[in-house]
Amino acid sequence: MSTWLSNPEILLEQGAVHRGFAERGDLAGLARSVMEAACHNGSMTGPGAEAMAWLRQLPHRDRLELAGIWAAWHARTVAAEAPSAEAFRRNTSYLRAELLVVATGVARGLDPDLMAAERHAVLTGLAGEYVAFGHREWELAEAEIEAGRIPGPAVLATFRRTVIDYHAEPALRELLTRFPGPVLNPGEAWADQALEDAAAGGEPWQRLLGHRAPISAGAPSAKWLDAGRDLLDAAGPESVRRHVHQWFELVGRERTVPLRGSQGPAAYDPYNVQALRALAWLLSLLPPRDDTCDALARLVATSLRGLPRSGAYPVRVAEAGVVSLARIGTADARLELDGLRGQVTHKTVLRRIDRALAA
Repeated sequence: MSTWLSNPEILLEQGAVHRGFAERGDLAGLARSVMEAACHNGSMTGPGAEAMAWLRQLPHRDRLELAGIWAAWHARTVAAEAPSAEAFRRNTSYLRAELLVVATGVARGLDPDLMAAERHAVLTGLAGEYVAFGHREWELAEAEIEAGRIPGPAVLATFRRTVIDYHAEPALRELLTRFPGPVLNPGEAWADQALEDAAAGGEPWQRLLGHRAPISAGAPSAKWLDAGRDLLDAAGPESVRRHVHQWFELVGRERTVPLRGSQGPAAYDPYNVQALRALAWLLSLLPPRDDTCDALARLVATSLRGLPRSGAYPVRVAEAGVVSLARIGTADARLELDGLRGQVTHKTVLRRIDRALAA
């Protein structure tokens, strides 16, 4: 549950009101009180983490009754007998979203079928979005996972991108540790091919693709490289070289599954970007070859070209290619860096090239 609302006084005051209703046995009043708080606090906080934890400690019968009240409101938000959205100072779609998430969270583990169709509809709509920025949709995914209904890879991909490019919500990060799915996000030509090849190669290849570059690291650490050597040995160094060269050829191709969102339908997937960076670094551990230097140089150039209908491109991948060429350090590697020096205009990448050539 999100903790974006940072004013603890508001949450404490709301909690005291909630407990008063519970002590009086007024579950209808408690249901309204919780929803008033959820609508007041904003979509990324809802009732608040402490309130939701407290609600889940209520007797099972009370939790189910509360969830049933909210489910009924959700089904009748325009009916006279249900509270109007205006009563909560929100529009109808906002209120329905909060009712679904809060009811789901309170009933989680008790009634997996309560509002299951509504959860499925929201999560299905989330697939293909660049990021999730609505009403804590990860709560819905958590309920489905607990019920044994694992949302598809496209939903997982949206949440992975959200953590990287939108916000690092702790509850979402924690959910991702329990959300099974492919080691890469499908939807990019290179990633689709890598997933297919890794499926054929078995567990060593899955582990290789899972050896991702740390987001904040500009270059691989000694520990990261040591682990990479073991993974290359397990998968077969020359087989890895051959496949990675082929994957790099597919980088920048039109997406196999377009995305919806501000970055455009052709956008690079930021989750897969970390895997691309890692693969570039891994190539520097192989015995030097001129075709590997060429593959890295082409990856740098490709990564700095804008995609149709997308204003973003993965500069960090270009940087990783330069770092790898610098680590290889052969005459072929320096020749490729010198060639890039005359092509690259991005200042950060250009500085990396200059440092590599000066070394």
